[in-house]
Amino acid sequence: MDPIPADAPRRHLALVGLMGAGKTSVGVSVAARSGRRHVDLDRAVMQLAGRSIGVLFREGGETAFREVEQEALALQLSAGDPIVLSTGGGVLVREANRLALARSATVVWLRATPETLAARVGDPAGRPLLADGEPLEVLKRLAVERGPTYESAADVVLDTDGLTVAEVGSLVLEAVSTAGEASR
Repeated sequence: MDPIPADAPRRHLALVGLMGAGKTSVGVSVAARSGRRHVDLDRAVMQLAGRSIGVLFREGGETAFREVEQEALALQLSAGDPIVLSTGGGVLVREANRLALARSATVVWLRATPETLAARVGDPAGRPLLADGEPLEVLKRLAVERGPTYESAADVVLDTDGLTVAEVGSLVLEAVSTAGEASR
């Protein structure tokens, strides 16, 4: 096991990045290696809403989804035990979410090129933001739109192109340990 420092001033570890960055796979790996519980925020949203993300988008659009996402994030960050949280790609769109993560978690941006992300995403089914366009073009646009927000919110930035889940997990644990989970 690769423990995260016990004296770390922040309780949770949050992985952010665009779809295909590996947040869920890396989160599972890091949680297993660090002894923390893993939470996938998209799954928490579906549990809270009682329906799929696709249905949430169809029923109320992105705004309705973001409302439930914000509530699910707050619930997860209120957990007493430290968790590894794999967020959705747009969680940082809302200022309230950025502030909550800054208060409660070390934020690690798993960054990759749009080409890598598109290859990882594969079939865009089940990804509402990819429904209306070519995945590579949508990911390029999202990288430009969201990149500055990820950069400003991140305590740690890790480039994941060409790396395995295990390699990225090791980098996350090393970076968090080296940084001592220090504040921005």
